[in-house]
Amino acid sequence: MSVIPTKCLYANINAWPHISYISNSFLEVGLGAEHGKSHNLNLRKWNKPLRIYVEHQIGDQPLHDQLLDAHISQLVKITNFDISRVKNKSEANVYYYFTKQSILPSLVQNELDQSVVEYLHGAICLANVKTDKGNNIISAHIFIPVDQARMHGKLVACIVEELTQSLGLIRDSDLVFPSIFNDKTRNALLTGLDEILLRLLAEDTVKAGMSREELEPILHSILMKYQRQGLIRTAEQRVQEGALYEMLGFKRRKNTNNKMTKSSSKYRPLSAIDLIKAANNKISN
Repeated sequence: MSVIPTKCLYANINAWPHISYISNSFLEVGLGAEHGKSHNLNLRKWNKPLRIYVEHQIGDQPLHDQLLDAHISQLVKITNFDISRVKNKSEANVYYYFTKQSILPSLVQNELDQSVVEYLHGAICLANVKTDKGNNIISAHIFIPVDQARMHGKLVACIVEELTQSLGLIRDSDLVFPSIFNDKTRNALLTGLDEILLRLLAEDTVKAGMSREELEPILHSILMKYQRQGLIRTAEQRVQEGALYEMLGFKRRKNTNNKMTKSSSKYRPLSAIDLIKAANNKISN
């Protein structure tokens, strides 16, 4: 299998559809720790339904619910994971807080412990997952300090990235592009690459606890299948038909005959790098 170094392809938005690039990207964000040092270099993944309890400690609850629900809808469509919201905290295994920067440290300490608070330094938002001995994810906590996220123009990015990472693609990486997992780009909505990474994570043959050596041949086989099926080639167009894209006004319009106003042969997916500026303008007005 030929290998194309991700460093050489970085900043070339047309490079990601290479099978080796996608495989390397999956290993880059799926193995290792998001914060601190970890000897655990195996994949983490849910093996049971995700039940999300949302607590609002700041205003604009309808807007935040709408943004989050749209993103959940797209994640379910891509992965077919069983993800839904619950009203009672006792029923949840994902705890999602829309909060304020001023109370974030105490909230994190109360929900997790003091050792996690240190990771707030320099972070705009935070997600933390817990696993069992088999690397199955058993719970997740997500904290969105809305006032700080808005100040940095990152509210949409935080909502999208933190829940997506909590599925098992834990790490950020400058080597994965274009992607929400790359903090040095402006991507705030899922990209075509992200869609394929999530599809890979959802495959039954991709299991919690797998090492790099176990994953590499499996990923290559799946990606060859995706390539034959045209899933890689059409990923960017497909991901931009998601609920959050539509909510923010970026979905392709249909005419009265229920046909796309632009033919599929001429349609070019929008640049996710540019979309975030418009997205943040929409939600802050």
